[in-house]
Amino acid sequence: MIPTIPRLWQRLTWRSKSMALVVLLIAMIYLLIAAFLYTSVREDLSSQVETETRHLTESIALSAANPLLLKDAGQLAQLTHKPNSLVSGILIVGRNNTILASDQLAEVGTHLTADALQKISKQYTYSAPIVAGTQRLGTVWLRSNAKEINAVIAKKLEHTTSRLLFLGISTAVIGLIGAYLVSLAITRPVSRLRREMEFMERQLGIQNEPPSTEPDDYHDELHHLELAFRSLATRLHEHLLELRKLHQRQQAMQCMVTIGQMSSQVAHEIRNALSSVRGAARYLVRYDDRDNREEFLRIIEEEVQRLYDMTQGFLDFGRSYDAKLENQELCLFLQRCLQRHQSDFDARSIAVHLNCQAPIHANFDASLLAQAMSNLLLNACDAVPNPGGKIVVTAEPNVEGIQIRVQDNGPGVPEERRSEIFKPYVTSKTKGSGLGLAVVAKIMMVHEGSVELVQTSDAGACFVLSLPLRAEKPPILENES
Repeated sequence: MIPTIPRLWQRLTWRSKSMALVVLLIAMIYLLIAAFLYTSVREDLSSQVETETRHLTESIALSAANPLLLKDAGQLAQLTHKPNSLVSGILIVGRNNTILASDQLAEVGTHLTADALQKISKQYTYSAPIVAGTQRLGTVWLRSNAKEINAVIAKKLEHTTSRLLFLGISTAVIGLIGAYLVSLAITRPVSRLRREMEFMERQLGIQNEPPSTEPDDYHDELHHLELAFRSLATRLHEHLLELRKLHQRQQAMQCMVTIGQMSSQVAHEIRNALSSVRGAARYLVRYDDRDNREEFLRIIEEEVQRLYDMTQGFLDFGRSYDAKLENQELCLFLQRCLQRHQSDFDARSIAVHLNCQAPIHANFDASLLAQAMSNLLLNACDAVPNPGGKIVVTAEPNVEGIQIRVQDNGPGVPEERRSEIFKPYVTSKTKGSGLGLAVVAKIMMVHEGSVELVQTSDAGACFVLSLPLRAEKPPILENES
């Protein structure tokens, strides 16, 4: 079975295709130029022959004026002799439409009618009047030899054709060299990219897959590169799905580890509290000590309140946060947060400063951000010295969003604890659930922002809350544990 042109084209390599396209383009350009030059030369030669024949007719008409005046029939007859092979006949007609001279002697003396004159005008291509002064004596008619003219033109075109043939051969050689260089420049990066793709396929194990049962007649590097890209995209998609499953599995395992740590911490705190309650209760049951009764009752009440606070904090951390973003003025919001804890500041003689150049508008959930600010401010109150405590709250916009800084002059956070302070149940205080900063981190996540502890030259701790500029609906964080 003879392969069709499309199938043959499929079997060519990209280098062969590019060379064929370049050669075809050069050939088309050469053919257009050759056709234009050949037509132009032919038209020029035809124009030259026509001009020479017309000049010959006018020259004969000029030479026939004196013989007509002198009625010299012999000289007129000499003028009708064919000067060259390009002329097939000459006719001299008087003003009374009588043939005075002709290369055909039988026509001499014939009077021409109107129809005969019209017939002569169609047979004889050129004509020129015979004039003496202002008087017209007759007309010279000349008939060209079209066959001989075409032969002369064809002979002169042979030289042009040979030159065009030489130009065609030179163009073909130069075109092949240029096509090879162009195809080499085009296919070299494609080949290099294909080798890289094959290397990546070997790395990903794609070539180990069973080959396709469908026949592939394509030898085009771009076609194979396209197939390699598709195969690579499929394998990368599979790897991404597998990686996502591994990530989900890792998250689940991390969640189990977190649950174990939280359960251990909660069990430890509950056991300590219950131990204190049990000890106080046993003492009250065994001994009727009225002097220490109120003290043991106070211990029981404090431990029960501690258990309540711990379970409430656990419930707050585990609940879903649905942030309802609203565009609000940040400076007024921070001022209200500080006023809410003014009694705590006054009780411990803490100086509080707010640095905020209004207006600063941001998109946030007021209730959630107020809870985050309360946790940071209460932590700062517990950390600063008494007296002499100082807390500085700063809000300022930047190119990425809006930053809220809460800085105190306390002892700060040790370097070895900086990486874990935002984890649940991590605290350095004797009292507290260890969920305050974890709740702050979760609140900032639902705002698509962040919280971090930054290093400053001053003493103390500096927590930075970052809010994004965009106002999009944030995700709802469920308790994954």
